[in-house]
Amino acid sequence: MRQWRFSFCISRYFVFKRVFFCILSASFCIIFSGCAGFPKFAVHEIDNWGNKLGQTSLADMDNDGDLDWVVGARDGNIMWYEYKAPDNWVRHKLGSESPTDVGGTAFDVDGDGWIDQVSGEAWYRNPGNPRAQEFIKIANGAIRTHDNVPADIDGDGKVDLVAMADTSALYWYEIPTNAANKWRKYYIGKSVHGGIDPRGVGDIDGDGDNDIVRSTGWFENKNKGLSWSWHSNIEGSRKGQYPDTTKSWIIDIDTDGDNDVVLSSADSEGGTGWVKWFENTDGRGDNWLVQTIASEKGDLHSLAVFDFDNDGDADIFSGEGPLGGTGTDEARLTFIWENADGKGGKWVAHILTKGYRCHEAVAGDVDGDGDIDICFKPWNGDLHIYLENKLISKSGKGGSKR
Repeated sequence: MRQWRFSFCISRYFVFKRVFFCILSASFCIIFSGCAGFPKFAVHEIDNWGNKLGQTSLADMDNDGDLDWVVGARDGNIMWYEYKAPDNWVRHKLGSESPTDVGGTAFDVDGDGWIDQVSGEAWYRNPGNPRAQEFIKIANGAIRTHDNVPADIDGDGKVDLVAMADTSALYWYEIPTNAANKWRKYYIGKSVHGGIDPRGVGDIDGDGDNDIVRSTGWFENKNKGLSWSWHSNIEGSRKGQYPDTTKSWIIDIDTDGDNDVVLSSADSEGGTGWVKWFENTDGRGDNWLVQTIASEKGDLHSLAVFDFDNDGDADIFSGEGPLGGTGTDEARLTFIWENADGKGGKWVAHILTKGYRCHEAVAGDVDGDGDIDICFKPWNGDLHIYLENKLISKSGKGGSKR
């Protein structure tokens, strides 16, 4: 497998358990900040497999201490890639006939210490020897989905599942002690094509339970998930073939102690894509200050909000996908917007790659070296990519940086 390193820089003002290039002209690096100090990412090709894939996760499927790449086809096979080295990933079949669209997520469903896979209407139980045996498919009574998010909705300390599809509605499912039994369904509200994934579940109003953001507003958890109140006060609306479709993330961007919201416009035509964050100004979700991080981008069908440079604040990754890109000849670009002031008031854009189509990206410390890496694949195409964060070397886990 081939490896490249890139470090483009452009300036503009403006973390679930185990699951969870300067090659422009020199003048850019002189004029704009953030080039020298921001980490480089090495590009590795994982494999060529599949088409129109989703159900992505980074999770330790084999309990060996590093993160593996999980990805599945609509109504088709699900694969997990065992991480052995940046250029060495071993493909294993997880299961077949996944009853879902792109919605799927990996977590420990049954509490046995092994990471399982949920894909829409079924979950796949990790057999405990996943390198040698496929996972066991079990119907769960849930809906076929575009978005699946694992989270504790009823406050009992156990993980539930939030699921949404535009052909159905938004629900959450309580997983019984025996997860092989039918999961109990609770209605939350109306749906859009996509808008709660990958991490649109969190405590917005500061009352200690998990609420749900959905593109143009949020659902307030009123009674341990038994009743919900809709607040239509987030300006994440957009037109197009799939109106109001976003990727969503609840996180404290400005480190003021309450949770804010980050949205990227998914399924947006080239040149219309944006990334925004919404400051929760009163800490209760009643008033929001919208701040645009990026605009006039391509189809930003990915969102990952992590501290990519290890400076103590949250940065934002996204990449351009199937409906358009803004590079030369519509080449797709991937970006990290660096939270330069740590408060969400100044953002520095770093272009990581050019020419790789990005869809349903996920991030995590794949190699266990203390920095956050990224995996993604296209919607139309079969090339899977691993972006290795080079901030910390394997020999520098004690904190030394490259």
